[in-house]
Amino acid sequence: MATGHMMTNRGKLLHAQGLWDDGTATIIGIGLLKVQGAAADTQTEVDDLNTVNDLIVTAGCTECDFTNYVRKDLSRTAWAEDDTNNRAQAVAALLTWTSAGGASNNTILGAFFYDKTTDTNDTTRQLLSVDWFASGVTTNGSDYRYDPSAGLYRIA
Repeated sequence: MATGHMMTNRGKLLHAQGLWDDGTATIIGIGLLKVQGAAADTQTEVDDLNTVNDLIVTAGCTECDFTNYVRKDLSRTAWAEDDTNNRAQAVAALLTWTSAGGASNNTILGAFFYDKTTDTNDTTRQLLSVDWFASGVTTNGSDYRYDPSAGLYRIA
């Protein structure tokens, strides 16, 4: 299973155009994945995915459906300059799915980020990136937390 945060070429373009500055938490959404499709497990494969539908249908990934699962909005994000490592890094606040699972559980293998401004249809909603985890996390009714505060994207 591949791991790591992989940005799509579409995501690179949208970020270069300024999409990431989400002051009202209405631009960038996040969903969770329970199946890593064989056509989305390398950077080369993720590069060419343009929509959420490309990831979930064409690449064979499956979105989570555990009890209390919903897609979330990223809260205020910011870019920080890192002179020590000669890069800039995008950060966002901790996300929590309260009482994740219990009646119906999943093993969470990754997350995907998308542009919510396009529309509400996954066939045209633009995919920004995919984050495959090093190991899955099984829901059991406890809170599930995803913490992008260490940095989602880096420009070096």
